[in-house]
Amino acid sequence: MLQQRWTNTYGPDATGDYAGRSYWLCTETWSGQNYPFDLAAYNKMGGFSNGYVPMFIVVGFQNKVYWNSNYSNFDSALQQAINEMVAEGVYVDNPFTDKVMIFNDSFNFDVSGVFKDLEDNPVTVSVGANSNPDVISASVENNILYLTAGNTTGGTATITLLGTAGEFSKIDDFTVTVYDPVNFTIEDFETGDYSYVPWAFGGTAPWNIDTSVYYDGEFSSRSGTITHSQKSQMSASVDYPDGGKVKFFYKTSSEGGYDHLKFFINGIEKKRWSGNLDWREAEFDITPGSNLFMWSYEKDATTTSNSDCVWVDRIVFQGGTLSSIEDVSVPEETVLHQNYPNPFNPSTTISFDVTENAEYFIKVFSIKGQLVETINAGLLRSGRHFVNFNSEGLSGGIYYYHLEYSGIKTAPRRMLLLK
Repeated sequence: MLQQRWTNTYGPDATGDYAGRSYWLCTETWSGQNYPFDLAAYNKMGGFSNGYVPMFIVVGFQNKVYWNSNYSNFDSALQQAINEMVAEGVYVDNPFTDKVMIFNDSFNFDVSGVFKDLEDNPVTVSVGANSNPDVISASVENNILYLTAGNTTGGTATITLLGTAGEFSKIDDFTVTVYDPVNFTIEDFETGDYSYVPWAFGGTAPWNIDTSVYYDGEFSSRSGTITHSQKSQMSASVDYPDGGKVKFFYKTSSEGGYDHLKFFINGIEKKRWSGNLDWREAEFDITPGSNLFMWSYEKDATTTSNSDCVWVDRIVFQGGTLSSIEDVSVPEETVLHQNYPNPFNPSTTISFDVTENAEYFIKVFSIKGQLVETINAGLLRSGRHFVNFNSEGLSGGIYYYHLEYSGIKTAPRRMLLLK
């Protein structure tokens, strides 16, 4: 039995050089196991390789899954888990994510959690390398990473963070892509209409601005009302001088497997979604040149399910050029506004004005001071921004929320949840 082989050689109670060098999980209860994290994530039939029998899984350092089958390649995967197990020194605990900025952007980040030492010794973080200092300057002081984009040169730089504890060190690479703001546009429909991007509509019915369902802010774009064998299409042509990406959030409420939201680039279908899907993000690489993007809700010949529509919000044309750029006024001070509606059930919108480029968080507390939710508003520039707070799973009553950024907390505001 594979279970017994692992127990005798690699398990926490084994003896020898390989004892405790990997974890073993199985999708059916097996007595005597000390699982490294919640087994419920794996407690299902057909969740991994073949879909028919309970799977067994080898999990190594930092809970990385190396193997999720029955017998094939067990030994080689287990050996890899052993080889990659950290025995001493520094390792990457939370890799720093890639960033996107525009000219003159300046942000700072706490990087004290990127690295860890196996013996919990303090780790000092520094910048080990910067592949393109003309694009971005990077420095670390007291484990705070400072990134500042130039004002004339776009492109991508690879930044190497170096974590050091005593004689041990480890590196973590990430990229920063900097754009001319002319080539970076966000369509979040917060104008309340389709005036920002030169949208075109086709099919049987145009898309509409929705004020009740949105990913963030107060608006999204919703497919038009159609029936069987009809389409509702929304499209925009965007120039990409040097290529880039397009990202957007989507939500579907349709007949699963039949009535689809389809996304096209230059007439070629890239992906489709259907059924009851909550907000998810999609991302596609874009080649240089003029590109036509189209979101199309298409119904088959029979049957209607759920709300029979789809939504799109927060489209980012990363590297794309439009004919006009929205003027954004700069607030005079950072202000956290009262949520609306208030009282609310089940969701409410929290808006705030910011003057500093930074990463912002909304933290919500119970009347007893217990933290109930942290909302990562993201890497934001100066201006007005919006987040949505959903109270699902919370009991009715008084809650407080405040805004946090760069080690600063605003005064809290009070809101009332009615249930």
